[in-house]
Amino acid sequence: MASYSKLNTDSVIALSFQEKAQHVVDFGIVQDRLLWIPIIRGENAMNQTGMVMEIEPISLNCNVHTPIEGLQALKAIIQQAESYTATLQANDKHSPKAILGRVRGTGPGVSFGSLVDAIRSAFPVEMESPFEGSSNVAGGVLLPAEAGIHDRNDGLLFLRFGANTTDLPMHTHEHSDRFIYVLEGRGFFHVTHENVSEFDGHKVRHVPVRSRDVLLFKRGTVHTFSTGAEPMLLLSYHSPLISLTDPRQYKLPNRAILPPEIIDTSRSRITCDPAWSCLI
Repeated sequence: MASYSKLNTDSVIALSFQEKAQHVVDFGIVQDRLLWIPIIRGENAMNQTGMVMEIEPISLNCNVHTPIEGLQALKAIIQQAESYTATLQANDKHSPKAILGRVRGTGPGVSFGSLVDAIRSAFPVEMESPFEGSSNVAGGVLLPAEAGIHDRNDGLLFLRFGANTTDLPMHTHEHSDRFIYVLEGRGFFHVTHENVSEFDGHKVRHVPVRSRDVLLFKRGTVHTFSTGAEPMLLLSYHSPLISLTDPRQYKLPNRAILPPEIIDTSRSRITCDPAWSCLI
């Protein structure tokens, strides 16, 4: 289960140091922390509040000297993503709609990359393009049943964005939650608190994402991805998985809005994350 605690972005560092034990989540193989993405409203973003999401640990038992099997890795990834999506969806309407975090190994000899490599080696996925109307995006589905994991309605997609992808419009998945790992490269996640019927492109948060970032967002969240000079590879968990040919899977606002229309470079800055993990 998870609990939420509100905090102001001005005091997040002090709070993290005072309550460090509550804000670090250890999975045994990976360490993560999820932070609400606050939507910027108005000129002074520092007036906004953030929210730390505390989740019970999920452990993956493995030996650093024994290669992880593909099925074991796949089960671990699904368990982790399923726990997160269920926790976020179970909370009331005041809980965050979209959160951002990082995934990493907790010590020498283990890595998140080894899990992904084991999955890709054991269960090769054929990538097809165009994806959701974008000729620069390729996708491939990995169903748990194909790996011998039955009686599930969820699934995974590998998504490859080519360099300079800007033709995937803002959209929503109204019947499915998402937990997304950035496996390779870097790009941008564009997200808004507005629902699909009222979205007009004026209230969008642009979040740089790179390898080992993780994103979790509820069904109905209007969003998209784009890339710059580097390509990007994502592993996307869908709960439930709706067929890509099903019209319920993907919905556009009243007008298709592409990233170049909504990106405001005047707000670009270089800064540290507002939340820190205390090491000692």
